[in-house]
Amino acid sequence: MDHPSPAVIRVCGVPEPFNLPWRLGVESGAFLLEGIDLQWRDVPEGTGAMCQLLQNGATDLAVLVTEGAVRDVLVSSGNSVVATLVDSPLRWGVHVGSGTDLQTPADLVGVPFAISRFNSGSHLMAMVYAKRLGWTPKEKDFIVVHDLDGAVALLKSPRPAVFLWEQAMTAAFVEAGALRMVDVMEASWPAFTVVARKEFHHRHPQEVERVLRIVREQAKAFTAGQGAAEQVTTRYGLPATEARRWFAAVRWNTDGRIDLPSLSLAARTLAEAGMLTGAPPEDLWGDRLKGSANS
Repeated sequence: MDHPSPAVIRVCGVPEPFNLPWRLGVESGAFLLEGIDLQWRDVPEGTGAMCQLLQNGATDLAVLVTEGAVRDVLVSSGNSVVATLVDSPLRWGVHVGSGTDLQTPADLVGVPFAISRFNSGSHLMAMVYAKRLGWTPKEKDFIVVHDLDGAVALLKSPRPAVFLWEQAMTAAFVEAGALRMVDVMEASWPAFTVVARKEFHHRHPQEVERVLRIVREQAKAFTAGQGAAEQVTTRYGLPATEARRWFAAVRWNTDGRIDLPSLSLAARTLAEAGMLTGAPPEDLWGDRLKGSANS
């Protein structure tokens, strides 16, 4: 008896431990058992690059930092928020080159920001952070470095620059003395959100829901298992102490609920930083929110 071919679903995300449940689902065959051929793609360039992949039809789902997801669905794409991946907020380390004289947040006013690309998470949060410091960067105040390695290379040069990136992923560079972290900015909303390409989600809503359920099950099992922090160290090269701190702080979403007020807060924050055109409308989400359950 012939069996139907599994449904191919292309998913992309940053190569960071937040996305480990996707990897574990692929490695264990959990997706295939549910009739899904999940094809995972690492995108070290981050959210801006993944938004482009969604726009080009080169991926079906993308795991984006929430502020990037919010901007994508509200400004340009018409794509849908389908899930929260990580409920805990992202801790953005504020980094400078260890050879510079920049020591405190007050020293950073007017200093250019290194960003992976425009409209990426590192760009959006740089704008939010600069606003907190009391200044508004212009386009000339940003240096595109593409990814973490590019930022480290820039910050090793004599040119002063500031780089915001997830604290755990830069810990090894800070420990080695390549970077100095002068501040931490914790976002006020969940760290990662899953966005589905509009046309794909319209055609395959049940398959998307199966994928999201499997990811939640994988996250729950990984959290309850033994040696989770050690696995983070082995797979992602985090220092052991940082991996334990990271694992103790992270909370994957395991109930399928989307925190709508937090998404709206992210939208208002982006609007105040000049990253959304005009104030967010009262009917903020309309049909752009397609989660299985909302709060």
